[in-house]
Amino acid sequence: MKVRGDASGLDELQEQIEDAFFGKLIEIGREAVRYAQKNGEYRNRTWNLRNAPGFCIVRGGKVVHVEVGDDGGHPEAKRNTENLLIYSEHPVDGLYLADGMPYASFVESKGYDVLRNSILYAERQVNKKIFK
Repeated sequence: MKVRGDASGLDELQEQIEDAFFGKLIEIGREAVRYAQKNGEYRNRTWNLRNAPGFCIVRGGKVVHVEVGDDGGHPEAKRNTENLLIYSEHPVDGLYLADGMPYASFVESKGYDVLRNSILYAERQVNKKIFK
């Protein structure tokens, strides 16, 4: 069966759809970082852990967007998270969340929420806003 028609513009349409998809992931990443900062269950002593949550967007196998929720006064926290997001493996395109403070996983292992619930929040938002 042969189909005839004009396929011009399909590449542009596909790129617009992908741009909208990844734009929505950026929005969800920002929301998830704010969620992590506001809802962490640990005792905050240095504010590094609260200022370290961040996210990146991977598109076409490359990191195309990185943001860290730093308030401007915690450059080490920001740098650690940026390095973790940029230099970690990203097996598939999408949204990645991280907290670059070396003790974040230790705090999580003690039963305190650092990123766990914000990851679940991001999953719910993806399902709600993208895959309705």
